[in-house]
Amino acid sequence: MLPLFLQTVLGYPALQAGIAMAPRGIGSFLAMPLVGILMSKLDPRKMLATGLVIAGVTLYMLSDINLNAGYWDIFWPQLLQGASMGLLFIPLSTMSMASISREKMGNATSLFNLMRNLGGGLGIAFVATSVSRSVTLHSAILSDRVNPYSPESQAAVNGARSLFMSHGSDWNTATRQAYGAINGMIHQQAAMIAFIDVVRLLALIFILVIPLVLIMRRPRGAASPPPGAH
Repeated sequence: MLPLFLQTVLGYPALQAGIAMAPRGIGSFLAMPLVGILMSKLDPRKMLATGLVIAGVTLYMLSDINLNAGYWDIFWPQLLQGASMGLLFIPLSTMSMASISREKMGNATSLFNLMRNLGGGLGIAFVATSVSRSVTLHSAILSDRVNPYSPESQAAVNGARSLFMSHGSDWNTATRQAYGAINGMIHQQAAMIAFIDVVRLLALIFILVIPLVLIMRRPRGAASPPPGAH
């Protein structure tokens, strides 16, 4: 969702959007070796819960951006989110395969990857549908506020018309261009609000699944908790 947001809402070129997405990969690259070392020393369930918390927080951080957001407003949430992916995937794979015998490991790994890809596909479809519906809803709400009887709407149309006429358009052409520009602004604002809505929903989902970690069994060979821990 974020690359599409960067290109369609903020107007980033494809290359610049790819550069803006790079911190997530850097975060994962830095976190995964550290997670591999800590796996033998810490309870994987605690690492998994930590990853869920960080992912939820970074998603909420992304929901605070606006149309004036710069590169660094996206850099730090992306970097932390990449680190959280390392805290999620490695412990989750370890706990899922801990009780599988060596003879069944190939089939179990295939099934695990199948379910992860299936879940990812369903998640992408859910997000895309949610964004589309939210854009439609907010476009309708914002469009309802723009009407010929609103002084603000009239001022916006007159200002845009004057701008286009100053560039050589006649009155009728400038009027059509003004309405088109305002319609584009409405759609851009609706897309911005839709992105915020969906990102906050995803942040909430990450936080809500944390209690599920409590019902997961601790894998064999994991580090023992310190005396007095619960």
